[in-house]
Amino acid sequence: MTTFQITARGPYSLASSARFLCGFTPAQGASATLADGRLVLGFLDESGYVPRVVALTQRGDVVSGELAAEASAHEVEAVARQVARVLSLDHDARGLAAIGDRDPVVAGLLAASPGFRPVCFPSPYEAAVWGVLAQRVAMPVAASIKQRLAVATETVAEGFGRSFHPAPAPARLLSVERFPGLTEEKIARLHAVARAALDGRLDASTLTAMPREQAIERLRAIRGVGPWTAEHILLRGCGVVDAMPTAEERVLRGIAEAYGLPETPTPQQALSLAERWRPFRMWIAVRLVMHLGASGRWSRGPAQRTAAVSRLGKTGLLTAKA
Repeated sequence: MTTFQITARGPYSLASSARFLCGFTPAQGASATLADGRLVLGFLDESGYVPRVVALTQRGDVVSGELAAEASAHEVEAVARQVARVLSLDHDARGLAAIGDRDPVVAGLLAASPGFRPVCFPSPYEAAVWGVLAQRVAMPVAASIKQRLAVATETVAEGFGRSFHPAPAPARLLSVERFPGLTEEKIARLHAVARAALDGRLDASTLTAMPREQAIERLRAIRGVGPWTAEHILLRGCGVVDAMPTAEERVLRGIAEAYGLPETPTPQQALSLAERWRPFRMWIAVRLVMHLGASGRWSRGPAQRTAAVSRLGKTGLLTAKA
């Protein structure tokens, strides 16, 4: 058996997921769009960290998947659940439009990318590996190191005429003692992440079943996992929908830009404003970061930001003030 189907509840566009992945640096070398329009993902499954390749298509509200290699019915079901979480298809999005009805800024964000749902990391483990690799280095550099690590550890996923480079499998990552571009401390941190995965401490269902603070504390017990990395693993590795990433500065800056605030809000102010986004706070936060990146105002000063916000206000996108 190699095929499965996922039915989307509420608006969804696989094409929007593909466009996001094409510009998502952490996914470089692990995803591709084929000439026939299929989205192909290469990742480690969560049962044994085995490389898998899946080709995806959409027809109506049904997303169909095909594995590149034969698998048991149990394995296919597990991969289908994992893919659903990666594409945020494990949640019902039919209530999302109602948030836009009561918040014009959100309405503008939704209209800018119809059917988009955040694309998550394949697993908390792969999110953790990325979180460590990206510490204090540019994201393209981290992506290059990740791909070279995959090749060096022979963690290559092949299928549909392509080769993909997910994060190195945990057991193989533990065999890496030195690597170009990685300090001894960063390798030690990667080893800690690998051991946590093998010990079951990075299981998505376990982490999401915990109160958020308990899950963050559990993750921060891993060497090298600080507040930002722990939040990143939980929210982007487990596919949490209704939470605010207050440790992510880009979300705070995105709020200031979209709502026309005179300055970046504090985490507490952002939490207060985001109450109106329940139960999709994380999904809205991702859209805000996307909007901030597309606006070209990642590092503009207050005067430039005010002028840009004024221009956007004329488009109707920014019509609500916090």
